[in-house]
Formats: sequence, C-alpha cells, structure tokens
Amino acid sequence: MRHLLPVLIAAILMAALIALDPAKPLGAHPWWSQRTLLLGAPLGLIVALLAGIKLRPQPLIITFAIATALAFATAKFGQTQFAASYAEDQVAGQLWYFGWIATGACLAAALTAVAQASLLRRAT
Repeated sequence: MRHLLPVLIAAILMAALIALDPAKPLGAHPWWSQRTLLLGAPLGLIVALLAGIKLRPQPLIITFAIATALAFATAKFGQTQFAASYAEDQVAGQLWYFGWIATGACLAAALTAVAQASLLRRAT
C-alpha cells in the first residue's frame, strides 16, 4: 500500500495538469495536446511504481527529471523541424508527437518519485 499512495498523489496532480492543458502553450499541437499527456501519464505512473519498489526515490527524481527534460527537448526539436519542413517531414512530426507522450510519461514518473520521497521523509 505504501507504494500506491505516491502513485495516487501523482495521478491526481497529472489529472489537474491535463485539465489545465499546459502542453498547448508549451508547443504541443492544439488537437492532441491533452491526448498525449493522457497517453503518457499512465505509462509513467506504472514505470515509477515498478521502479519505486526496488530503488530509492532520490535517484529516481534525478533520473526522471533529466528524462523529462530530454523528452521535452525531443518534442521541441520535432516541432521546429516539422514546421521548417512545411509539414512534409514525417519523422519530425513523429518526434513531436511521441516526444510529448514521453514528456507526459516522464513527468508523471517524476511526480511519483517526488511524492514517494516526501512521504518517506514524513514517515521518519
């Protein structure tokens, strides 16, 4: 049960983020900005749950924060290359789309790791 509470907290935070739709002003396409976060969030929650069973939360926070930054950079690179090619470059479009899915997954995992670390700190 102690592994599920951080996942629940992160899921609530991700639901609030998805409702606010911060991906659209950050560069996601308006048609699929919420959908990418909805696809990525459950993946990130599952990965963080499985990783949190065996690993301490501090390395997970660092790892998932770096992964979130790299996924966001991939999405922005895909966006700029897709726009520069006048919507002709399919690979850039896929980098843009899947980069946002990865950003949602890594952000959900990072939030889970932060919640796990804060709950462990309160328990001691």
